[in-house]
Amino acid sequence: MKRICLLITLLLSLSASAQTTIKQDANIAGMVNEISAKNIEAIVRKLVSFKTRHTLSDTISKTEGIGAARNWVKAEYERYAKASGGRMTVMFDEFTQPKGSRIDKPTPMKNVLAVLKGTDTADKRVYIVSGHYDSRATDVMDAKSFAPGAVDDASGTAVSMELARVMAKQKFPATIIFMAVVGEEQGLYGSANVAKRAKAEGWQIDAMLNNDIVGNTYGMETGLKDNRSVRVFSEGVPAAETEKEAAIRNSVGGENDSPARELARYIKEVAERYVEQLDVKLIYRRDRYLRGGDHTPFSQQGFTAVRITEMNEDFNRQHQDVRKEKGVDYGDLPDFAD
Repeated sequence: MKRICLLITLLLSLSASAQTTIKQDANIAGMVNEISAKNIEAIVRKLVSFKTRHTLSDTISKTEGIGAARNWVKAEYERYAKASGGRMTVMFDEFTQPKGSRIDKPTPMKNVLAVLKGTDTADKRVYIVSGHYDSRATDVMDAKSFAPGAVDDASGTAVSMELARVMAKQKFPATIIFMAVVGEEQGLYGSANVAKRAKAEGWQIDAMLNNDIVGNTYGMETGLKDNRSVRVFSEGVPAAETEKEAAIRNSVGGENDSPARELARYIKEVAERYVEQLDVKLIYRRDRYLRGGDHTPFSQQGFTAVRITEMNEDFNRQHQDVRKEKGVDYGDLPDFAD
């Protein structure tokens, strides 16, 4: 997770500052060095302490459920914002999700957004770094069982929060939004609401960086441990491509030149310049096979978005009830995160 934070710190710092350089920038290097694995672990363990963060779980309790979790995340963002000199504002993005296949009744939902306003009033660019703070057990409708969600996706939420802590003290011409979204496991509902809002309000989003499942380094299928590599997924043909754009792409053979692919290449170039022994793997797919994430609604609205994910996945941890079966531990517990 620390490496993911380092990677995104670099990208946001260079992009939002409209600055590129071959040599290392001392200010950026300083932010990289400030990223704390201790802080990241503390955030993950605190999120796990809410027992479940299922989107349909308790909203009244101050210690358990989705309500307690989002209130704590908001309070933490507000604490970080104190260092921003009034430039960072924290808010709930509230909406009601209608009943659907994974929502059994109309449900009020809340994303948490920490907006670090750019210093240049003429610069309308927006950069978004996101993780989803909801969790689930094996049954996607089980809102009561213990669902720690340490890697999926307290880890991605921790990335967003740690970056907000470090970068709140800095000034950038462009605006950066650090967010924790809800409803990912039920159907990408939280990110879809922000993406639709961004489209309707005319946000000029240059990049949306989705961090989902970034805290594990052990590959269950391979038995290998890899704490040096990270995958960046990027779409080739833009989801919102028009017929005219498709015709141009076909005529020039530009299926590998999409904005998402260029963003992914930039991530690799910048991250490997500042973080020793980091290997950014460019995966030319929108997401893993038959899987989805919170970058997808932004792609569908025509924004440039990528997914950042750990190199190896342990499927004994993802979407599993916490249990021990035939000597094998299951469940997304923090002790199995790196």
